[in-house]
Amino acid sequence: MKKLINSILLLTLIFGCGFIQPTSILANETDQPLTIEPRADIIGWRYKTENGRVYKRLFNYSKDKWIGDWILV
Repeated sequence: MKKLINSILLLTLIFGCGFIQPTSILANETDQPLTIEPRADIIGWRYKTENGRVYKRLFNYSKDKWIGDWILV
């Protein structure tokens, strides 16, 4: 029984590998390498101290732009 299962698995591996196209995984239709494109912006807080008071403001690091106004913390 074990020999039959091993034979079936071996045949499945042999015939199954013939249908895989490894080039389709590595390259797109134009044969250019795939690139990673970030979809979400990277946003974080920036802090400053003015006259002993701490302020914070959101900054979009992806676009190098400020978001909103300074907020007193």
